[in-house]
Amino acid sequence: MPGPGTILHYKGFRFEDGTAGDKYFIVLNKTEIDSDCLVLKTTSQEKRYGTVNQGCNPEKKVFYIPAGHVNCFKLNTFVQLPQIIEISAGELLRGTLSRKNINDIDCLAEPHFKQLKDCLAKFRIDIAAKHWKYIF
Repeated sequence: MPGPGTILHYKGFRFEDGTAGDKYFIVLNKTEIDSDCLVLKTTSQEKRYGTVNQGCNPEKKVFYIPAGHVNCFKLNTFVQLPQIIEISAGELLRGTLSRKNINDIDCLAEPHFKQLKDCLAKFRIDIAAKHWKYIF
């Protein structure tokens, strides 16, 4: 099971609007067989965020990772805050064991993951209590 800071590539992820596509996620919690994997979505759509600084940008609700700063992110990447998504342990196991649609591809270095969590903590009021206790 993936641990905090793991970067997942999810092929065919279903978005809220019903469409499906490839998506990268960053795992926030230690995932157990009986718990959900809590993740943050990423995007490379720069036009949405305009000019931002590397790292935490709470006014834009984003954590910015420049291209090449993490091996798997070849483009400028924006971690979308504070929307936390739950991936069930069952879905995660089916996807990773079959290697068909969910793969662990990298991991944020500890200092970068800590910066991301510190940034996420600024949104305490927006984070469900059940998620907060697993992340912090």
